[in-house]
Amino acid sequence: MLNVTLEMRCNVCGGERFLLPTLDETAQDVRCAGCSAFKCKNQDLERAMAAAGPRRSGRHPAL
Repeated sequence: MLNVTLEMRCNVCGGERFLLPTLDETAQDVRCAGCSAFKCKNQDLERAMAAAGPRRSGRHPAL
């Protein structure tokens, strides 16, 4: 599992750090790093992040 900070909050404890599954893990649940509450499925998070597009940092992505 990867422990990362995301721009969303846990509905239970209000935490912003989440555990994301790696490719070799069978469980695909995204869980709060603080209280282990279920947030969403990894596939749903990936879909939402792709729809949001790249963050604007003032730099152009390499083509």
